[in-house]
Amino acid sequence: MKTPTCLARCLALLCVSGLLSGLGVQAQTAAPAANTTATAAVSAAGVTQALRDVKLSTTVAGRIDGMMVREGSRVRQGQLLMHLDRSLEELEVQRRRVLVEDRSRLEELKQKEKILIEQVASLRPLLATGGVSRKQAEDEEMALGAVVAERKALEASKERERVELAQAQEAYERRHLRSPIDGVITKVALHVGESVGPHEPLISVVDTRRVRFMGTVPARTGTKLQVGATVKIELVQDGQPRSRLAKVVFVSPVTDPSSGLIEVIAEFENADGSVRPGISGRMLF
Repeated sequence: MKTPTCLARCLALLCVSGLLSGLGVQAQTAAPAANTTATAAVSAAGVTQALRDVKLSTTVAGRIDGMMVREGSRVRQGQLLMHLDRSLEELEVQRRRVLVEDRSRLEELKQKEKILIEQVASLRPLLATGGVSRKQAEDEEMALGAVVAERKALEASKERERVELAQAQEAYERRHLRSPIDGVITKVALHVGESVGPHEPLISVVDTRRVRFMGTVPARTGTKLQVGATVKIELVQDGQPRSRLAKVVFVSPVTDPSSGLIEVIAEFENADGSVRPGISGRMLF
């Protein structure tokens, strides 16, 4: 029969064994949790924007005389969007073109020069034999020299007229506004009949075929990102989750002193237009 002392010793050993077993189980379950935390992806909150979103204006003032687009219109690069009143500029181009194309006097001088060259050439043998006087030969040579000088002056004048025509055409073209990119019209600020000043925003065009994601990350984690790296962009649009693979194109070399964050930019293709620029999301890396 066991004594009370032996029974107490047995109970103490059982308690110690159970306690150690419990600690071992806790240590084993805690290890995976720590490992999960170590391998968790780093995220950067940010917002999407179209890679090309331009606000167009004219460099001259005037009255809008024609508007060829409206909000939602799809346009191609170089397409005419609107033009200002252009009657005076158009007339100036026509006047300059008439001057440039008028070559009647130049052709007359060239023909006269050709005849005089032949006459001077025919007089030289006669001058040697005494068939004509020296004064007559000199008069013909002087007449030839005057025609040549006038012809050269007129050719220089024609060159100036061509330059002035190009200037008039440039002034005429500045009354027009063309799209610099393929895209969609998102805003038309003014309409036909309204006056506009130079460099006043008139039309906005956006190309959504390529989108950039701009986010910020803590400086200590930003060192993990390199230009050219592939990252995952997670977005929520119309309540539906969307994800895209993007390429990092910019990692800021400076840290914002107030927040301790650095800016990161990644770009991705959006040819189908399924992502609308302006929605927020996060970058995973």
